[in-house]
Amino acid sequence: MEIHTARLRLRSLRSTDCSAWIAGMEASLELHRAWVPAVTADRSTRFAAQLAEHESGASWKGIALAEDGRIAAWVNLNGIQRGVSQCANAGWSVSAPFAGQGMMVEAVTALLDVAFAKDGVALHRVAAGIMPENTRSLRVAAACGFREEGFAPELVCIAGQWRDHRLFAKLAREHRPPG
Repeated sequence: MEIHTARLRLRSLRSTDCSAWIAGMEASLELHRAWVPAVTADRSTRFAAQLAEHESGASWKGIALAEDGRIAAWVNLNGIQRGVSQCANAGWSVSAPFAGQGMMVEAVTALLDVAFAKDGVALHRVAAGIMPENTRSLRVAAACGFREEGFAPELVCIAGQWRDHRLFAKLAREHRPPG
């Protein structure tokens, strides 16, 4: 499944994306350092793990490509649960050259299109946890229609510290139909 927005093309991660994925991650390291857990594996190993997780169905890993073909953002549905839950946790990050251009709202809205589409991941619920200090991601969540549901003290260890997160979610019936 591929989703087109005004400025982006969202699709799932492919093995041929490795070099661009690594280059984008390295170029965006400083921008993301405060918000993401430290990665101990080298970037090639990390990419391979992300791709394997996607291919197994345990997650949906996607990239949003700008008109020139560069990766503008990474979007994920992590920890996909099937059965009675049909849910996942969303994660997103912008590529540094595209920061501050409003593309994350497009990318996350497209991610939700994939998440809720019957011919996509077909989920019922998508959740997101965001650190209270991450005002940019909080604005993205609000613009994409996530509703705040709670607070989780010390949810994720980032840069050696357990960090609090605000908890958000969106149900399939709350999302706009694709197109």
